[in-house]
Amino acid sequence: MKNSNSQLNYLVKLGWLFSWGIILVVFLFFNAFNAFNVLAQEEEKEVSETTEVSIQADSVLYDKGTDKMNFKGNLRIIQEDIVLTAEEADFDVDQKIGQIKNNIRLVQKDITITGETLEAFLNEKRYIFQGEVKLIQERKDEEGKEDNILWNAPQLEILADSRDITASGGVKIFKKDYTITAEQAIYNDQEQKIDLKGKVRIEEKDSDRWISGDLAIFYIESERLEVTGNVRSGIKLD
Repeated sequence: MKNSNSQLNYLVKLGWLFSWGIILVVFLFFNAFNAFNVLAQEEEKEVSETTEVSIQADSVLYDKGTDKMNFKGNLRIIQEDIVLTAEEADFDVDQKIGQIKNNIRLVQKDITITGETLEAFLNEKRYIFQGEVKLIQERKDEEGKEDNILWNAPQLEILADSRDITASGGVKIFKKDYTITAEQAIYNDQEQKIDLKGKVRIEEKDSDRWISGDLAIFYIESERLEVTGNVRSGIKLD
């Protein structure tokens, strides 16, 4: 009887260990399956985030030795929501950097930029314009009337993803009732403000008021202005 009980206890323990072994195997299997799914999703996301740049032109010259491409005539580059046109471009294929010139025009939604030369960093979607750069931001006020902002500068850089802008070398900005000049202007699209640096001057057209200083922040939506450093102001009397 004692041997029978011992055998029974042994079989119970063996069954218990076997059951836990199955549970452990199932647990490890599902963990491995979930890890594989996560990895597959990350790889799929990586592939989906990869974008392709379309380039059209009348002619192209490719130098395999230097991995450079030269496009000429009716150049058209499309990268997601950006359409860039020009007459000529030299591209470093490996670095995805282009030197573009002649009749340059970049359009992204409500922004249009023109300039004499352009350095395009396609991987970063960063574009640096030089030479009589003009940028137009198409906008409307609360009443639905046109309230565009026009930028003029010798150099202007735009980050296409964030739509942030840095203009330098003596900047002029025109916005309906205002003319703004500064050495440098930095536009933050998310906060809808322009940080101005160096020889800042803001003129209000209709009232002949003006204010100047070293630094300023212009809040676009509210048209609120903060000026600091050597502040001067002029008000025309009746």
